[in-house]
Amino acid sequence: MRFTLFEVVPLDWSLPVLILNLNDKDADYCLAIYKSIAIAIEAAKKCFDYLYLFSLLLIIPGLILQVYLGLERLKEAADGDSVNHLLIRSLYAIQNFMMLSSPAVSAGLVTSAVEELKLLLHEKLLHERDKEKEPQIQIFLDYVTGRPMRFTLFKVVPLDWTLPVLILNLCISYQIIIVQFTKLY
Repeated sequence: MRFTLFEVVPLDWSLPVLILNLNDKDADYCLAIYKSIAIAIEAAKKCFDYLYLFSLLLIIPGLILQVYLGLERLKEAADGDSVNHLLIRSLYAIQNFMMLSSPAVSAGLVTSAVEELKLLLHEKLLHERDKEKEPQIQIFLDYVTGRPMRFTLFKVVPLDWTLPVLILNLCISYQIIIVQFTKLY
């Protein structure tokens, strides 16, 4: 079963492969698809920045607190119940970390799909024999190069594969500081 998005983009294909396998469509039509996707992402991005920053500000301290409370409980009680408690707290912290990381990973996937599209457009331009299609493909390639779909949070924090590492680094650093200040261990 194949689902479609806006009756244009099948969800079981990747965007670069879809755009370049439309044999009956020209490059202008594919450019219009890419442009409409970029405009929709930019429109949603304005609201997303505030919501994601708000969730970062609320969930990161909760992650740090969950780990600290789990370590505190593990130190106080040496029975099997504290291990179960620590396991549940750890699973909750992992779930929150995954929720924070998923938008950044998704943005990284979109960026890599655009890079793949650029590569495929270069290859199509090299192998194109029809001189009428070459300018259309070149315009499409120039547009994709000019609008690469790289995402940042308020033009400061990159939304890509590095954000989960930054979040993890921040949580671990503050966890070490809290453990040292409270002299837990």
